[in-house]
Amino acid sequence: MKKKLKKPVVQLTSLLDLLFVMIFVLLLQSKATPTKADATPKPSPAPAPVAKVEKTKPKPRPTPEPAKPTKISIGAIFHFYATAKSPNVPTGIYSMQGTYNTKSGDLKLGGTNWIKRPQHYDMVPLSGSIDEKTGTFTGRIEFQDCKEFNLYKTQSDSGSPVAGKWEGTYTCGQGETGLTLTLR
Repeated sequence: MKKKLKKPVVQLTSLLDLLFVMIFVLLLQSKATPTKADATPKPSPAPAPVAKVEKTKPKPRPTPEPAKPTKISIGAIFHFYATAKSPNVPTGIYSMQGTYNTKSGDLKLGGTNWIKRPQHYDMVPLSGSIDEKTGTFTGRIEFQDCKEFNLYKTQSDSGSPVAGKWEGTYTCGQGETGLTLTLR
């Protein structure tokens, strides 16, 4: 049987150490030594005058107005009563709630609760259009045997653009009936 000969192995760390020393020596040799002329300090040029710069504050941007809602909630009091054409109509009063579309002028109201209820009378829903320029509110009463209504603004109140007292008439099965609608 033959013995295998082992080759001498040079340790890696020794090679790395040698490489490091060689690089260090090369760096030392390449570094130039200062001459006498370089050893004397050179006069530095006078510093440039410092100019004062004023910072201008940017003008604040105007805050945009929040968009007005297209639909606003409206409360109302519906007060009906007799007219010369229908003297036997009783007086009744009830609350209403609805929405007003500020762009189209459409107003829809529905009855919520009675304040003064005559016998055999029910609340009726209103659906119509308000013309803010002329102060008119016209439309239909959405109930059996009812037709149209015509109201005119007689008093303005603060709150919504249509707040105030509206007076006129509506026609249902009992005939022409007086109506005062107070919008809040």
